[in-house]
Amino acid sequence: MENWDDLRIFLAVARCGSITAGAAQLGLDQSTVSRKLQSFEDRLGLNLFIGSAKRNTLSPSGQRIFEGAARLEKEVEDINQNIAGLSEQQGGTIHIVTTDILSNHLLMSVTSEFLQRYPDINLRIRTQDMDGKDISNNPLPGDLALYATNTPNEDLFGRKLATATFASYASRDYLDSLKGDHNKIVWLNWDDGTATPTWPRLAPEIPDHMCRLRSDSVATLLESVRFGIGATILPCFIGEQDPTLVRLAPGQTVSQRDIWLLMHKDLRRVPRIRTFVDFFVQRIKERKGIIESD
Repeated sequence: MENWDDLRIFLAVARCGSITAGAAQLGLDQSTVSRKLQSFEDRLGLNLFIGSAKRNTLSPSGQRIFEGAARLEKEVEDINQNIAGLSEQQGGTIHIVTTDILSNHLLMSVTSEFLQRYPDINLRIRTQDMDGKDISNNPLPGDLALYATNTPNEDLFGRKLATATFASYASRDYLDSLKGDHNKIVWLNWDDGTATPTWPRLAPEIPDHMCRLRSDSVATLLESVRFGIGATILPCFIGEQDPTLVRLAPGQTVSQRDIWLLMHKDLRRVPRIRTFVDFFVQRIKERKGIIESD
């Protein structure tokens, strides 16, 4: 069946006993209903009614089609009711994909409060090794994605939460060991195997022999700095809140990256998704001073 409207019109006329009554029930013009019903019969090559222009008695073929159309109508109604029920449910499960850094330092900071406030909503968080990589064209493998990117996927619906700044950090103990001679600083740098890595590069450029450690994991660079191996670039929302770390050049940032909460467009009105998004966006607004630290 190419057009559900054909069956809908047929069912209304058959149930009401005439084109006039069927048109009134549908809220359509009588001539429109008559024309569409005739076109439907012509395409089928069948007479759905017996001999009367009033269309008040079903033919044997019409009776069989009526019974099948009525079953189909019931199934469509059931599907619509299920969809409505699902969309109206406050509870359920939200699948979130993000990176270790954003999960540990932004998402987890509000998760406990959210779960306590909304006991009927469960979270499933999956981290991907995406820190520093361009995810603009990656498919979304969950309901929501929390990513740091300046090129978000245009096919997704998104909320830009903040513009994260990046600066140079080292551990307090490591800097004390240098006794003020910053020329001896060992640098830890991002390396994703490309000639132009997307993660913020060190500024100014550091000679390769001074980069004693490179990694494609921001979490690894963070732990390396905490262990006193050297200095590196970190998001300010990490560096400014870690009491063991010191910014090497206060008031200076070396790069920035937008933080996006992304989702499929058809999910943005699902109540549990909307509830989480509104909650998370508000909490991130309260922390923008740290995230966008200058």
